[in-house]
Amino acid sequence: MLFIILVLSLSIPPVQTFLAKKLTKRINDDFGTQIFIDKIGLQFNGDVELKGIYIEDYKQDTLIGIKNLNTSILNFRNLYNNKLTFGDVDVQELTFNIRTYLGENQTNLDVFVARFDEDNPRPDKSRFLLSSSDVSFYNSTFRMINDNKENSKILEFNHLNLNATNFLINGTDVSARFNTLNFVDSRGLAVKNMVTDFEYTLDHMSFANLIIKTPESLLKGNLTFKYKREDLQDFTNKVHLVANFKDSDVMLDELNTFYNEFGVEDHANFSVNLSGTLNDLNMMNLRLNTSAQTKIYGDINFKNLFNSESNTFEMDGDFSNLSSNYYDLKSLMPNVLGASIPSVFSKLGNFTAYGNTRITSTDIEATLKINTALGHIDSDLSLLRFNDIDNASYKGNIIVENFDIGLLLDDPNIKETTFDLDVDGKGFTLENLKTNIKGHVFNLTYNNYRYENIDISGQLGNKIFNGVLVSNDENFKFKFTGLADISKKVSALDFTAEVEYANLKALNFVKNDSISIFRGTIIMDMDGSNIDDAYGKLTFNNTTYINENDSYYFDDFEITSRFNETERIIEINSPDIIEGHVSGDFKIKDIGKLVENSVGSIYTNYVPHKITKDQYLDFNFTIYNKIVEVFYPDLELGKNTFIKGHLESDQRGFDLTFNSPKI
Repeated sequence: MLFIILVLSLSIPPVQTFLAKKLTKRINDDFGTQIFIDKIGLQFNGDVELKGIYIEDYKQDTLIGIKNLNTSILNFRNLYNNKLTFGDVDVQELTFNIRTYLGENQTNLDVFVARFDEDNPRPDKSRFLLSSSDVSFYNSTFRMINDNKENSKILEFNHLNLNATNFLINGTDVSARFNTLNFVDSRGLAVKNMVTDFEYTLDHMSFANLIIKTPESLLKGNLTFKYKREDLQDFTNKVHLVANFKDSDVMLDELNTFYNEFGVEDHANFSVNLSGTLNDLNMMNLRLNTSAQTKIYGDINFKNLFNSESNTFEMDGDFSNLSSNYYDLKSLMPNVLGASIPSVFSKLGNFTAYGNTRITSTDIEATLKINTALGHIDSDLSLLRFNDIDNASYKGNIIVENFDIGLLLDDPNIKETTFDLDVDGKGFTLENLKTNIKGHVFNLTYNNYRYENIDISGQLGNKIFNGVLVSNDENFKFKFTGLADISKKVSALDFTAEVEYANLKALNFVKNDSISIFRGTIIMDMDGSNIDDAYGKLTFNNTTYINENDSYYFDDFEITSRFNETERIIEINSPDIIEGHVSGDFKIKDIGKLVENSVGSIYTNYVPHKITKDQYLDFNFTIYNKIVEVFYPDLELGKNTFIKGHLESDQRGFDLTFNSPKI
């Protein structure tokens, strides 16, 4: 009967209000807080119902608000002495706002918790204690706000539901076993459930035996945050974390909720040990496998990963296994890496690398050993401004072994190569290549011949080489010094080529002769867009050519080409080969057809070649040697043979004088 009377009494609103004020006054007087409760009632099952709980922060705004709280009080004497010992607790519509106000460096929670610090003077030094065997929150909201940030709302969890056992607030320390926790982040990520042994103190917050489930991801491990209270307002830079995760799986779409740099529709299964701050994060013993078959094993440090207000991202990695390909890397991190990796890298196919690399938002430094579909690469390179790929540059050393460079350069005549080169330049395709190179080419297959033992030094670009090339190949002993630039409309060739020995048959440049050996020095200084407008001088010194028929030696041989308005003049001068000139308006490729048309015109049934109209040429040559035999072995002309005449594209313009002592 007494209990019924008590329940009925506590159901009277004035009584409920009186008790609420009595309880909150006791707490507020002891701790200097602003806690308010509208009503306290007692139910027939012995549970206490608290309505309209409101905890005000030091700026007189909401820190904590609770619509309704039901619990059973196990000890009323303890309740009066700030020892709140409850049975089961059910909380409806909790609102919890952690806020750092503009110009402040502490959160409102820091200020509130400091009220319960044992060092905070109180009349009787009583320590606040609240405990419950089972706590449940329904349809609640949690917010973390920093008015000093450009985007002030750091976190907001809505539709939050929680069940915890062994819940304890002991002064400033909080601990509980979270059995279920689910919420929806304001950015769209839904956490279906979180299970952990939770602990919060003035210097750390830990989540032991942590399991987090989202619609597409699963995290399993342990996580601890270490801090000073004032560090919480700069969470990403000052709060230190220690964590380990094992056999966890993350859907990258969901990770983009927090860091929008990853691809979509790709899973990452991983194990890792974490330490540091979110913006200086160490990943040790990382073993990550994506559903796109990318593997990342090693130790990585990320700097400014969550600092969206600056362009200071940095990643330092020491990889024991980095396996991927161009398309997977673009998919994995399309904004950080994908937009900047040159598309020519797609030709490398699947690759496996190990070594060290440093990546920033603009640069890459890599010391890696890489096995690719085209061959093996050892690189020690700095790649600068790769975020602006048209102006990206690189510097360092690169070694390739049995690498099919022809596929990389889209040149079917070039095949596998092995070289060790120092490079300093820019460009990743043949069209925009411009680099200084120095080193040794151990072998290079060109035109189905494997050249070996080549030294190179100079500038290499799109159809440009300016420098020194020395070949010590057994079939091609050769030194090139100078410039070969055929990249522009008007090409420039200004070089000296000293050919000590060239076996043109072995090099696959001559097909018909069983023997084809060339020696000599070639000096070229010519310009032009093609052979028909080329002008300058070509000189052969001490030239020897050997074929299956004979040996031919030429002391000096000079060819000059010049223009007099539209008339072209080609002069050939060699005291022991041939002397003379040809002049006119003609195309080199049509000279043979001009001769055939002129000779063939004497036959009525001859069908002439179609050639450009209005061509003509005058020629006059004296032949001193058996030069003709080099090109036409079945034809032998005597010394002092001369030939002169006139040819026109019009068949009637034909005049020929030929005189030879012997044919």
